[in-house]
Amino acid sequence: MFPHTITIFNLVKDTYYRKIVTDVFATTKKVISPEGKGEKYMSVHDVIFSDIAMKDYLDVDSYKKLEDKSNNYTLRNDDIVVVGEFEEITDLLDIQKTNADYFLIKTISINNYGSEELQSIEVTDWISRHI
Repeated sequence: MFPHTITIFNLVKDTYYRKIVTDVFATTKKVISPEGKGEKYMSVHDVIFSDIAMKDYLDVDSYKKLEDKSNNYTLRNDDIVVVGEFEEITDLLDIQKTNADYFLIKTISINNYGSEELQSIEVTDWISRHI
């Protein structure tokens, strides 16, 4: 049910901390978005973290306090998610120069209700705008 792997890059004080996360469900959809007097195609990414993937997740404050960040990750707006495994980086340009499928997190939904197996986190690069 959660067959995919992603790489998360958390930026803390000019250093990108890399964490490979398995047991996620990642999708990419093409949508049409209005732009000016026309439309453009956009890719919308959505990643759902299973309860297994959340074992290494920490809230932002707990993550910042860690001296060794290699075993954990957090989720914040503008953190980088690469679909699949990706090597260490020193800058976002390291990813942009490749054909890697990546996005910057724009929304985070933490679903901590029900039994532990039902809990999940969902991140996306799509900001819903209701008129």
